[in-house]
Amino acid sequence: MKNSIFLMTKTPIHGLIKTRLAKIIGNSGAKKFTLININNVNKILINKKNFDFFIYTTPKKKFRSFSFNFSKNILTQKGKDLGKKIWYLNSIIKNNFVVVGSDIPDINFKHLLNAFELLRSNDIVIGPSFDKGFWLIGFTKKKAINYPFKEVRWGTKHVLEDLTNNFKKSNLKISFCEKLRDIDIFDDYCDYKGRFNNH
Repeated sequence: MKNSIFLMTKTPIHGLIKTRLAKIIGNSGAKKFTLININNVNKILINKKNFDFFIYTTPKKKFRSFSFNFSKNILTQKGKDLGKKIWYLNSIIKNNFVVVGSDIPDINFKHLLNAFELLRSNDIVIGPSFDKGFWLIGFTKKKAINYPFKEVRWGTKHVLEDLTNNFKKSNLKISFCEKLRDIDIFDDYCDYKGRFNNH
């Protein structure tokens, strides 16, 4: 059975994508940044036959206007917050899966492969981010898992701590991937641009 990878993103249109960052770099800059990252993950997974790649987005209808070669694999986000949106996938996917963000420019195939390797002997895999959140989360289907996102303080420095505590209370075996930077604020973006321009 194939492993599934979901790239979670808002549709990259002006005024919708990366709104905090767009206030500083503009809507066009935020859109361009997101499209680069979506294309990067797509390139990483081209011809990788053991993986199914999906875009998990909102609004789905708008996303179809982009000329991506994976446009048939698009799902609409369902749920009121990040936790419920991720958990919806758990209810419909029958195989191991991971969810990644669309603002992780350093992601590569080894990171994704490692996540699924960790799921062979763990219930949950988490990719921690430098802002104390996470850039990846993955679930095994070997056992039933209760809703793990209860009382997570989204948008704060407590996200990873709250989530990890929830998993531990449920006696779930967790493993962590490499820490990567998600680009949410201008300082993150400057760091990304500085490294990108030096390549």
